[in-house]
This record gives sequence, structure tokens and C-alpha cells, in this order.
Amino acid sequence: MRYCIALSLLWISFCNVAEKPANVITIPLKYRAEILDPLIAVDESTAFVVNFLHRRLYSYTPAGELAPDLAATEIQNGRTVTVTLKPSGPRASDVAFALHRVQKDANQAWVMEQIDTIEAMNANSVAFTLRKSPRPAATDWQLARIKLSLPQCAIFHRAEYQRSKQFLPYSRYRISEQTGDRILLSTTDGTPPIEFLAMPDETARYFAFREARLDAYEALGIHRKLPYDTERYEPHTMYDLVVLYAAFNLPETSALAQAELRRAVNIAFDREGICRHTLLDACVGADYPVPAVLSTPPTAPFPQAGSYRIPPQTETVTLFTLGDKERLLIAEYMRDVFRRFNVRLEFRIVDLPSMVRESNKGTHGIYLMKWSADYPHAENFLVPLFHSRNVGVGGNRAHVKDTELDNLLDRTNYSVAEVQKIQQRIRYLSPWLFIGFQNMQFFRLKSSRLKIPKIFAGWGEQTVAPAH
Repeated sequence: MRYCIALSLLWISFCNVAEKPANVITIPLKYRAEILDPLIAVDESTAFVVNFLHRRLYSYTPAGELAPDLAATEIQNGRTVTVTLKPSGPRASDVAFALHRVQKDANQAWVMEQIDTIEAMNANSVAFTLRKSPRPAATDWQLARIKLSLPQCAIFHRAEYQRSKQFLPYSRYRISEQTGDRILLSTTDGTPPIEFLAMPDETARYFAFREARLDAYEALGIHRKLPYDTERYEPHTMYDLVVLYAAFNLPETSALAQAELRRAVNIAFDREGICRHTLLDACVGADYPVPAVLSTPPTAPFPQAGSYRIPPQTETVTLFTLGDKERLLIAEYMRDVFRRFNVRLEFRIVDLPSMVRESNKGTHGIYLMKWSADYPHAENFLVPLFHSRNVGVGGNRAHVKDTELDNLLDRTNYSVAEVQKIQQRIRYLSPWLFIGFQNMQFFRLKSSRLKIPKIFAGWGEQTVAPAH
């Protein structure tokens, strides 16, 4: 009876949603996107809208390739790069103003980590000077270009911002209407307007999808397995660039301080089975940290465990985890695996801020976490997560301190061979129990002009096909 009432309430809520307008692309958001200042467009919903609304110097194509957007050409001379802008795009002063704004922001300055100075040379060219680094200049510029594609680096009309604090974009889109749960972007070239609808409830989104009210629908949890209209929709897997892991941070007196035992636990962990069956293919199991879409996985086998000591008496270790169903299922399986090594996991269910706070303090335990990439490059799955300078607050939740690994990270040019070498060193150290990578199961309305990109960063103007 309660189940029927719940479904009835969801159906009433769904029926209150206006019908899908003709020739309008409708995209659901999990949460409201209220403040569209590109500098603070860091949550998923806001970044989604800003990626469509604003263009950057570089952007990702739907195929997942980094390409010039507002930039036309570039010339690199040592650690100085001069970028010429497209004639129909912004002035150099607009670019310098927008990017200086990012550099000065305490929370977002990391985006400009590779860039020292930005200078408008004339009306249509900008000079970037790279910071000194032991890595090749070409590698640092590639990392800079990738970060310049982030929504924080949106280029807008400087004069309009200085006059009214409005972000007038250089894209085809304009904000036509913005209410609490709806943002409508009109267009300047006749392509379809885009309607963003905040729909926090997963089941409500599923009902909207069943009624063909959505051009793109991301199926989560059990909704990945529910039926859909194959005549109207086609499935697409999008790489979410999120790694699931359990970080070990334990005292020297713990049996798990032995890298050999941590390797043995990794070898005993059936990540493929739990990702395929328990998590309903929402993840792909992997015993390394960098998603395959960004770099070829290690070709060498996982290192052998070697000799290790099992605690003679049961050792109790705290496992910090959030209370969502996905993580609790993983935690229960982890408990079974660790029991084989005479280690008892004691769950401590916390919220994310509490978990991060305990990790930053260095509280001993195992932390069941996710890392969502800020930018699509192997570096973002290596340096923040494993370099000793990023222990705790920087993202290194396992508090890894390994001189050999630091040297590899500081000097790499991120070739396939070097990334494989780094990942093999990480597997040898086994600071994590590796679980795998999330993927996003999308469905696209076949009649829509919207395309589903390969990675999240690919959302934007190019995902809307031109008129035939």
C-alpha cells in the first residue's frame, strides 16, 4: 500500500512538469544551477549549463578530443606560447581579463598552475608564460590547454561585465529565462533552444524519460536495468572519469602497513564481480588509478604479493564510508575479504565533510572514497592522489610518501610508457584497495539533434548537430 502511495505521489509530481516544447532540447539536471558565474561553476549541474553557455580557448569535442575553440593558432617558443584568436571571437583584452580573474581567485588558482603570466599582446593575440618546471615545456603547455577548457576559464565580454556584472558569452546561446527549476537558453543562429530542468528525484526523471520528454537521460542505480522504448531512445555509455577506491592510512604497528599484505588483499578482491553484479555495471573494475580512456592500462601484471605477516590476533581497523547503498555494498564485501587476513573492519558511517576532515587530520583507518577528475588527463589521477606534497587536504588520502614515486611524477611527460611505469609503482605500493571506474549510462532521444559526448567535458555547442 505504501509503495502504491509513493508511486502515486511521484506520478503527480511528474505530471506537474510541463510537456516537452517542440524543437527545444530538454536536458535534466540533478540539482538546481542557480549562480552561473563561470568562476564558481564547479558542481555538476552548473558546469553542465556553463559548458553550453560559454566558450573557452580550447574545448573537448564529442569524440573526447581537445581542440581549439576560440583560439585559432598558437606558436610555442620555449616556455612562452602566443595564441592568436579567431576573428569572429573575443578580443585579447577579454581573454586576459577573464583568465586573470581565475588566477586571482584563492579557490580556483590551481587551474592556472602551469601558467605564470597572461598578457594581451594586441587586439587578437595573447601571450602565456609557463612557470618553471622539471617537465618539458610541451607537457606543461598541454596540461595548461586542458585546464583552459574548464568552465572556470569561460571567455566573456569584459565591457559588459564591468558595466553590469553580466557574463555575456561568445557562444550562440543567451539566457532567455531562468527560474528556480528551469533555465532556457535561446540561440542566435536558429539551432534549437536548450531547456535545463532541475529534477532531483531519480524516479521522476525516469518517468519523464519513459514519456520521451528528455533528449538525454542518465540512468542511475536500478534505473539502469529498467525497460525503455527502443524505438525512441538509443543507449550511450559516457566515461564519468570517477575512480572508486579505499585508501589505506594505518600506523606502522598495523599488519596492513605491509605493502605485501595490501597487495595480497588487492589480489583477493573480486572487483570485476562486484562491479558487474552488485553495482549493476555502474562501474568497471580496475586495479590501477588512471581510466583507460585517458591512458592505456598497465600491460604488466599486478605485482605478486610476496611474503607478509597475518596478525596472530584479529586486528580491528576502522572503515570510514558514506551511507549510500553503493558504498555500503562494497564495504560489506570488503569486510568479507579482510576477514580472510584476520582483519576485522569496523564501519564508521559519516557524511563527506566529516570523512574529509578525518582524512586531512591523518586519522588512521581505511577510507572508502571516490575521486572525480577536475580535468580529463592522467595527471589528475596521479599527482593529487599520490604525490607526497598532496598528503591529506591535497587529495592524497592514503598519505603516501614515496621518494621514487615523487620523482617519477615530477619529471614525467605522461607518455603511455611513463604512465604505465608510474601506475606499476603505485600497484606495488598498493596504498589503495583498487575498485574501479564509474561510467554513465545515457539514453539519447533518436529524433533529437543532441549528441552524447564521450566524456563529460565534451558537453557544449558541438553536441548540437546543425540543421540538415
